[in-house]
Amino acid sequence: MRKYLEGNSRLFLFVVLITASCSSEFLEIEPQQAISSNMAFKNIIDFEKAIIGVYDELSSSNYYGKWFILIGDVLSDDVKLNPSSSRSDQWYEYQGNSNGQYQLANNIWFSCYQVIHQCNRIISAEIELPDSQENKYNDIVGQAYALRALAHFDLCKTYSQHYTFTNDASHLGIPIVTNLNVLSKPARNTVKEVYEQVILDFNTALDLIGDGSNSFYFNKNVVNAFLSRVYLYKEDWTKVVTFSTELINSVDYSLVENEDYSTIFSVDHSAETIFEINMSQFDNNGDDALGKMYCNHGYGLYLPTNDLINLISEGDARLSTFIEDEYLPGGIYGSRRVNKYSSLMGDDNTPVIRLSEVILNRAEANAHLNNTTDAQADLNLIHQRGLLSANEVTTSGASLINEILNERRIELCYEGHRLFDLTRNKMGVYRNDCTAVPNACTIEYPNNFFILPIGKLEMDVNPNMIQNPGY
Repeated sequence: MRKYLEGNSRLFLFVVLITASCSSEFLEIEPQQAISSNMAFKNIIDFEKAIIGVYDELSSSNYYGKWFILIGDVLSDDVKLNPSSSRSDQWYEYQGNSNGQYQLANNIWFSCYQVIHQCNRIISAEIELPDSQENKYNDIVGQAYALRALAHFDLCKTYSQHYTFTNDASHLGIPIVTNLNVLSKPARNTVKEVYEQVILDFNTALDLIGDGSNSFYFNKNVVNAFLSRVYLYKEDWTKVVTFSTELINSVDYSLVENEDYSTIFSVDHSAETIFEINMSQFDNNGDDALGKMYCNHGYGLYLPTNDLINLISEGDARLSTFIEDEYLPGGIYGSRRVNKYSSLMGDDNTPVIRLSEVILNRAEANAHLNNTTDAQADLNLIHQRGLLSANEVTTSGASLINEILNERRIELCYEGHRLFDLTRNKMGVYRNDCTAVPNACTIEYPNNFFILPIGKLEMDVNPNMIQNPGY
C-alpha cells in the first residue's frame, strides 16, 4: 500500500458561504472545523468522481458555459447590443458595479473559486491506495493542479489589470488559495505572485499528468498549450515559443481544412481542438447557454460589429462565423448574427484553447523577438487556411504584430479573447459600430473598468479584501 498526503484537509469556501447564510446553531455542530476531505475520498473511484465534478463546474453558465467567455467580448469592440437587449447592457456600456446586473461579478468569482476549492480537496486528500493505482491517482491529481492553475489565471484576467500594467506586476491580483483552512479570509496577492503560482501549478501538473487526446480533459498537451498562453500574457516571449512549439510539434493535432472550418464548433474532438467544455444534450445549459446569447432562436442579445466583419475578406472560411437574419431591423443593427454556437438545444461545446491560437501565440512571440520569418510563417499558416487565395504576409516590426493581432481577432472571435488581447497590448476599446451610450463607444487605455469589481458578497464577508479602483 502507498500513502499519499499533502496539506490540510479542511473546506474553505463552504464555510464562507455558511457564515453568510446559516445560523450559529448549525455552525456549532463542528466549531472551527469542517468535514475533512479524507472522509469523502475512500478509493480511486472517489477521486475519479471528484475530478469530473471539477469539469462540471467549468461548464457552469457562470464560467466557461457562458459569462466568463462573454465578458471578454461584451466589453470589447466585437459585440453590439440588439434593440431589445436587457442582459449585460450595464457591462457593455461600462456601467457595471459590484452588485450589478445578474450578479455577474459575484458569480464568476464564486464559480472560479469553487473550482479551486474542489481541486484543493483532491490535492489535499489523505488516503492509502494500492501501488497499482499510482499512475491513475497521479493523473487525477495532476489534472487538479492544472485546473487550479487555470482558475487562478482566469480570475486574475477578469479581476486584475494585465501583467505589464505595472513594470514589476506588483499591482493587485486575486487571492491565491492552495489550502482548505476554514478560518482563512485571504487578502489579494500581487499579479506577479498569482502568475508564479499558476506557472508552478502547471509545471507540477506536467510531472504528474498523463498523455491523452480526449479534448474534454486535461493532459500534457493541454498544459503545454495553456503555458503558451500564460507566458504570452506575461510577455515572456522565449517561453511562449518553447511551449507553443512543444504543442505544435505534437502529432495529436492539426488544423482543420478550409472547407471544414465550421465543424470545429459543431463536432466533438475536432483535429485542432486542444481543450473544450463538453456540453452534451444531457448536461448543457439550455436557454442559459453561451450560444443562446447570440442566436435568433435564443435570447439573441448580442450582434457582431462591422468593425470585425469588415476585416474578413470575401471567401474567407471565417465568414461562416456569421449568418444572415432577415428579422433583424438593419440600419445600425445590421442583418447578421454570430453563428459559432448554432445548436438549437444549446449543446455546442465551448472551445477553450485551439491549435490555431497556439500557432498565433508563437507568431506574436517571434515577432517580438524579431524572428520575423518564423512569425510570418505562422501567421500565413492561419491566414491562408482561412482564405486560400490570400497573399503571404511580408510585413515586419510593429506592422507584423498588428497583423497578428488582427488575425487573432478574426480567428478567435467570440471565444472570449478580444478584451484581453487589447488590454495586454495597452490598447483601448474603439467601437465605430456602436449601440452603446456615446461615452461608452470609446474607452481609452488605461481604464479601471477593463476589469470587473470584486463582488459585493465577497466584500461583505472578507474584511481583508480590497475593492478595485473606481467601483
